[in-house]
Amino acid sequence: MRRRTVLGWGVGAAGAAAFVGPGAASAAGAPAALGPAVGRAVVSVPAVRPVPVEGTGLTVRLLAGPAAAVLVYVARRFHYEVDTLHAGDLVGDAAGTAIDIRPGWYPPGVTGGLFPHQLIVVRDILAESDGVVRWGGDRSVDPVESRFELAVPASDPRVRALADRLGRRVAEPGAEMARPFTSTRMKKADAVRRRMATH
Repeated sequence: MRRRTVLGWGVGAAGAAAFVGPGAASAAGAPAALGPAVGRAVVSVPAVRPVPVEGTGLTVRLLAGPAAAVLVYVARRFHYEVDTLHAGDLVGDAAGTAIDIRPGWYPPGVTGGLFPHQLIVVRDILAESDGVVRWGGDRSVDPVESRFELAVPASDPRVRALADRLGRRVAEPGAEMARPFTSTRMKKADAVRRRMATH
């Protein structure tokens, strides 16, 4: 959110219990639309479809499969740790590989829309994605703080590996809890930020 409402520091700890729940995995892993037949084989083509974001009551149109699982993770953590999302706060792009969170709150070309503690959470989300997700607020030209997008093609093996890792965390008691304000996490977040800035 922009500098309109001061959030309590306890929001992240209370709401970060699950980033990508089992529902996210099932929605993202739903059978893709069938494409044209090639000879006798049927080619499976991933489809852009509405995907639920658990805990929000919202859906966003994403590319089914690992891409959706990764971007749902971003949206969930924003909802629980930055600020509550409401109807109209999530918009997917045509390709289903990027989301805009509250695009009306973060106008293109404008920076500084996040409080310092909110920015730490965003940095931690990016660090957890280990370079698979890029934040529009880091653009040197025409920054867009609402935009979170895949930094690699959706078919890149790193997207599936990240989706699988996030999914496994749900099955590990306590492992899904983020601690973005610890020195270790903040150092990792800064390292990822610097690495992404060189790409």
